Amino acid sequence: MTDEQTMQIRLNRVMRYNRNRIDKALSLFPAQKRPLFHCMPFLLHINHPDFPGFVDNPEQPCGLALYRYDRTIQVSLLQIFPEQSALIAQPKSFWPKHRHIESLSLMGSIGTTAQSAKSDLDYWVCVDGQAINSEQWALLQQKLELIEHWVWDNHQLEVHFFLSDIERVRNNDFGEADGESAGSAQPMFLKNEYYSTHIVIAGKMPFWWLVAADCTDSAYDKAYKALQQGAEPNPNYFMDLGNVDKLNINEIFGASLWQLTKAMDSPFKSVLKMAKLEVYMDNTEQRMPLCNVLKSRVHHGVDFEKDVKSTDPYALMFDTIIQFYSDRNPKFLDLFKACLYIKSDCGLTTEHTGSKNNFKRDVITDYVQLWHWKRAKVANYDAVEHWDFQQVSRLGRIIHSFLIGCYRRLSAKLKGCEQLVSAEDMTVIGRKIESFYRDKPGKIQYLKRAFEKGLMQSQMTITMELDLSFDTRQRWSAFRGRQHYQETLDNNPCLLKQSSDPVDLVLWCIFNRIINPQSTFYLLQSQLTISVEDISELMNEALTDYQAVRVSELSRAQLLAPAQIDFCLLVINFSSHASVHEIETVRVIYLDSWGELFSFDDIAAFEALKPQFADQQQAPVCRLFTPGRNKRKILYPLIEQKTGFEFDKIGADLPQRKIKRKGAGLF
Repeated sequence: MTDEQTMQIRLNRVMRYNRNRIDKALSLFPAQKRPLFHCMPFLLHINHPDFPGFVDNPEQPCGLALYRYDRTIQVSLLQIFPEQSALIAQPKSFWPKHRHIESLSLMGSIGTTAQSAKSDLDYWVCVDGQAINSEQWALLQQKLELIEHWVWDNHQLEVHFFLSDIERVRNNDFGEADGESAGSAQPMFLKNEYYSTHIVIAGKMPFWWLVAADCTDSAYDKAYKALQQGAEPNPNYFMDLGNVDKLNINEIFGASLWQLTKAMDSPFKSVLKMAKLEVYMDNTEQRMPLCNVLKSRVHHGVDFEKDVKSTDPYALMFDTIIQFYSDRNPKFLDLFKACLYIKSDCGLTTEHTGSKNNFKRDVITDYVQLWHWKRAKVANYDAVEHWDFQQVSRLGRIIHSFLIGCYRRLSAKLKGCEQLVSAEDMTVIGRKIESFYRDKPGKIQYLKRAFEKGLMQSQMTITMELDLSFDTRQRWSAFRGRQHYQETLDNNPCLLKQSSDPVDLVLWCIFNRIINPQSTFYLLQSQLTISVEDISELMNEALTDYQAVRVSELSRAQLLAPAQIDFCLLVINFSSHASVHEIETVRVIYLDSWGELFSFDDIAAFEALKPQFADQQQAPVCRLFTPGRNKRKILYPLIEQKTGFEFDKIGADLPQRKIKRKGAGLF
C-alpha cells in the first residue's frame, strides 16, 4: 500500500470520527439551540448589514475556505432569522469573492462526555497571517467580538473566538499570556489540547491527522512537503499547524501556573488538567501525548458507537489520570471522580429534561457502576446546585488544596530545569496567583469556591459576642438564613464567617459574592449598637466600589505595572453609639489594581498610604463613611483635619468634589 493510499484511508476514518463528534455535540445541545450551531460558520462566511457580525468596511475579511451552503444551514438560518428569508434563499448577491478564513474548529468539551448545558463554545478561527494585514486582522477580530456579543445577548450562550495565525501556531507562538491566552506558558501543551479535543466545523483540516501517531517532526515535515497539487489527498484541503511528537518537560511549570489561574473560575476543569500534568511529568520522554493516542485509535478504525470511551477525549484523559493515581496517590481518586461526574451534569437520579438515551449518560452510568457508587451518593452530586454553604466551601477547599499541592510537587521535581515561560508572562501569571492565593496582613482573602453558584445568601443573621481572644474583644459572626439566638451558641453548620470587626465581616461577604444589596439581614442580641439600616447603608453607599473582582480577568497592563490603589474608604465609628461625637474607630479599606483588598484598623494605616498616592499617575477615589445615625457634620471634618486630606464624603450635606471613578477589573 502506498503512502498516498494509507493517508486516504486515514482521512476517511478521521472524517467519520469528526462527523461522529459533531453528531454527539448536536445530540447534547438543547433542541432550540441546534440551529445556532449550524448558523455560526455562515456568520463568519458573510458580511452583510442584516446579519450579526457586520463591519462596515470594504476591507473586512470574511469567507470560509471549502464552506458549502446546504439545506440544513438554510433551514437553521430561517429559524434564527425568519425576517431575512429573501436573503437566505438567494445569498449569491453578498457571497464573498475571497475566502480569508482557512478553518473554523471547536475545541474543549463539546461532543464529549464533559459537554453540558453550561459548556462554552470555544472556536479556533485559523487564518493565513501573510494574506491579511494588521488592519484586516483588527477588523476580523471586531467581527468575531460582535458575533460573540450577539450570541450572548440573544441566545444566552457563551461563545469565544480565538483568532489564530496558522504559521505562528505551527511555530508554537500563541502570543502573550492575557485573558484566555496561555501565552508562552504552555505552547506544546495547548497544541496537544487542541489536537485532542477539536472538531472541524468548516474549512480545512489539520494535516496532523494524516500522519502516523508516532510520526517524528522531521517525518511530518517531509510528508507535508510531499503533498502534490492534483493528487490525493489534495493539499488544498489541509492546513499545517505543526506536529506534536513529544511534550516538553520545560513547559510543565508554566502549564501548572496557568492551570492555577484558570482554577480561579473553573476549578473542576483545572483539577483534571493539573492532574494530567503530573502524569506527563512522570514520563515525558516515553509517554505518547494523549492527542496521538486518540489519533492512533481513530486511524485503526475503532467503532465510535460500540466503544465510545476509546475515542472520547475527556474519557481518555480521565482514564489516564485514574490509572496513574491509582498506583501512586489514590487518596485523590474520589476527587477526580466527583469532578468528572459533576462536570458531566448527567443527573442520573433526577428527572432530566433532555434525552435519557444518549452516549454521555451511557458512559457516565458505566463509570458509576465501575466505582460502586450507591444511589444516595449519586443523588447527592445530582443535587450539587442545592448544596449548603458548608458542602460547597468544603469541596472548594479540597480542590484548591489539591491544586496547590500538585503545583508544589511539580515545582520540586522541576527544580533546576529550564523553563520556557517568558519573563513577562511569568510576571502576569505569578501576580494573579499571588493576588488570589497569598495571605498578607490585613488582606481580605478570596473564598476558594468550588462553583460559581450556590454561595449567594438571600438571608443572613449577624451576631456579636464578647470574646477576649479577638483583638477588639468582640466576635462578630455571620450565619446563613434566619437564626434564633440559641442556635448560634452551638456548632451551627450555618456559620459562614467570624471577624473581630463588623465592617470586615460584611466586606468579606460582598467581596466573595456571598451577599448582595437584595439580601435580608437579621441582628441578634440587644447590646448591638448597629442596625439593619446601618448594614444596608454600608452596602449600598459605602462599599459599592468593593464588589467581587475576577483576578483571572485582570488585564496584562494592570499586572505588569506596579500595583496602584484604585479605591480607598475610611469607615468611622461604625459600631459606636450615636451619641459619640469623637472619633472612636476608623476602618481603612483599600482595593488595588492587582485585585487585592485590604482592611486595617486605625487611621495610621491611611497615613501610611498617602505617600503612595503621590507616586501614582492617577489619584485613587478616597471616601469617608459613617452611618447616618452619627454626626457626620462633626466626624467628617475631624477626619479631614487629622489627615490633612480632602475626601469624597458619603451622605454629607457638604459641598462634594467631583470624583473620576476607575472601574478596571470590577463588575
